[in-house]
Amino acid sequence: MSSEKPVHVPGTNRYPEMFYPEAIAVPATDVRSEDGGIHILDYWRIIIARRWTILAILLTSMTVTFIWVMKQTPIYEASAAIEIDRDRTDVLPFKDAYQTETTTDDTLKTQFEVLHSRTLARSVIEDLHLDQVEEFRPAKSGSDISIMAALKQSINGFFAVPKPPASDEPDTIRPIVDAYLKRLNVNPVRLARIVNITFESKDPQLAARIINAHAEHFIEQNFQFKLEAAERAKQFLSGQLVTMKAGLEKSQDSLQEYSQQNEILFTDDGHNTATEKLKELDEAHTKALADRSAKESYYSLIADTKPEDLMAKADGLPQVKSDLAIETLTTRLTQAQHDDAGLAAQFEPGYLLRQRLQSQIEETRNALDQEKGKVVKEVENEYRAAVHNENTLAKELDQQKEVVNKINQNIIQYNIRKGEVDSNKALYDGLLTKLNEADVSSTLHASNIRIVDKAETQESPIRPKKTVSMLLSLMIGLALGTGLAFFQDYLDDSIKSSEELTRLVGLPSLGIVPRLGSLGKRNYGSYYKLAYGKEAETASKDLQTTSLRVELVTHNAPLSMLAEAYRSIRTSLLLSSPDHPPRTVLITSAVPSEGKTVTAINTAISLSQTGARVVIVDADMRKPRIHAALSLDNTIGLSAVLTGSANLKDVIQESEVPNLFVVPCGVIPPNPGELLVSARFRQILETLGQFFDYVVIDSPPINNVSDSRMLGQLCDRIVIVAKAFGTSRHQIRQAVDHMAESRKRIAGMVLNDVDAKRGSYYSSQYYYSGRYYGKTG
Repeated sequence: MSSEKPVHVPGTNRYPEMFYPEAIAVPATDVRSEDGGIHILDYWRIIIARRWTILAILLTSMTVTFIWVMKQTPIYEASAAIEIDRDRTDVLPFKDAYQTETTTDDTLKTQFEVLHSRTLARSVIEDLHLDQVEEFRPAKSGSDISIMAALKQSINGFFAVPKPPASDEPDTIRPIVDAYLKRLNVNPVRLARIVNITFESKDPQLAARIINAHAEHFIEQNFQFKLEAAERAKQFLSGQLVTMKAGLEKSQDSLQEYSQQNEILFTDDGHNTATEKLKELDEAHTKALADRSAKESYYSLIADTKPEDLMAKADGLPQVKSDLAIETLTTRLTQAQHDDAGLAAQFEPGYLLRQRLQSQIEETRNALDQEKGKVVKEVENEYRAAVHNENTLAKELDQQKEVVNKINQNIIQYNIRKGEVDSNKALYDGLLTKLNEADVSSTLHASNIRIVDKAETQESPIRPKKTVSMLLSLMIGLALGTGLAFFQDYLDDSIKSSEELTRLVGLPSLGIVPRLGSLGKRNYGSYYKLAYGKEAETASKDLQTTSLRVELVTHNAPLSMLAEAYRSIRTSLLLSSPDHPPRTVLITSAVPSEGKTVTAINTAISLSQTGARVVIVDADMRKPRIHAALSLDNTIGLSAVLTGSANLKDVIQESEVPNLFVVPCGVIPPNPGELLVSARFRQILETLGQFFDYVVIDSPPINNVSDSRMLGQLCDRIVIVAKAFGTSRHQIRQAVDHMAESRKRIAGMVLNDVDAKRGSYYSSQYYYSGRYYGKTG
């Protein structure tokens, strides 16, 4: 065997500490999973363990909510939809009538404020006589003021909230208007020119009637505002129109007088005559210049030409080429020359026919030269006329420019006066148009506001929402209950599981004992039947009238879960010593009422069931209980033997359990501590060890007295009992520290009184849920 000591790994089922009890204890931590970290199942186990706390908070929350909901007065809501269109009563230009709505339009916001105005609310109140409705009547005395109203007044007085500004409303109407506006809600519809208005009331019919009246009064008020505005506009525009008309006439007379004085004349289309004439002369001069240039180009072909060369150059003139007479003569000349050339091949020049042709050719040539001369003369005359015309127009143009320059100086002043006339006329026309529009608006009974949906009487109230309130209370109750459960678990310092106990003190767990009442009588039935041989029905009836003694459960119901738990402790105890089973066992606890006596008795019974002779010694000489649990006589016992007044064989009593013997405490001595540390007690244990296979000692709690510390030195093994949800971590640590001198003798811990219903959460022991045994009977 290796000399190295094995190390215990928390969360496993192997405990090297049972061979090496001096192993270092692991510090206490919260409930964790096997891997050492907090698992989601751990939270669920906390919820199951603290289910009654959660259920109590949940029921309280739902009960309070239910009472509150049932005491609330039902409130009904009526709703109406109003469309607020753009105001198009004015005669607007085409582009304005169809222009795109912009986000900067504040008309809707203005109308929303009007919908929630005090003036509109007061008109509805007066129209419907709401001051006579009980719901709107203010409290007449201090006794009628509600708790919330009184609380609000107290808060306002404490913090010195400034009073609202004085109003011209009557004192009887002002509080009604305030209450009215609190119940009125204006809810615009996004991206639409529609607004929903709602009103809350105890009477659904009254709510519908009020909201419909509110919408109608809103439309009527809007119309009245427009009508009054139109009338005021008419009066203002009429006065301004008279003033503007007088100013327009004055400016027109001034313009006319200046025009006559300076002889400024205009054509029908509004242009100045002098300017128009200048324009015409300029255009004529431009045309004359172009005409002269064209004729000069023709004239340059024949100018300064000798008479003998004139006809030759004349042929280049376009006028010569386009003249019909010249063209005819040229054709005739060409034909005569052609005929003469044909006769010249056969006849002499003196031939008569040739002489005639020569004479015809000469006459034609002379006529042609005369015609060309006429064209040349005409080109010269046209050129001279064009030059003369150009010079004449240039002089007239210069003269007209001087006239226009002079007139332009006067036109500047004229235009200034004319601009004033146009401005006055535009203002006058605009005012006249607005006056006509105002006149039309005052007679036009139209509105850009209409009711889309009228309010209807609602059958179901909006408050209180019973289902929502109960669901909300359910969620709040669950949240608060769960939070409180986790908080309780955080504050709870008690031991809850064998794993936690092992981590806390570094000692192995010998077993877990479930609470008898947590198993339920139905689970006892099958075991009761097996133990006593009765039918299930009879056993069930017996269990209804009698209670199973937990001190003898291992004997009376050996097949029960409880008995199996003690047998498991017996097995762990016998295996706690590597060399030989312990024969003297001390069973103790940290503090009283942790079940050490019951554990001692049932452990002794389970040892006796192996066929061994077992004696149980009641060494708790301050509060003995073994004799009462086993229904034995306690007249004489251990105290008498220790004081020498009785022999050991006289105090040993046989119990109803086979092979189980008992040494009761006897009379409670005044000095039990001194008696237990005496050599006589050591002799008693040695004597009992000679006649019995196992000696089980029930001792006082460790933290209360020092008896267990002294007894631990005399025993082979020590078993410390802790109570689930009862023994604190501090108490367990203190008990183990007190047993420091006997630590090597500590076999392990027993967790007692574990709630089987909580077992799946804190311990997950197999027999809690019946998985090991299954269902029987």
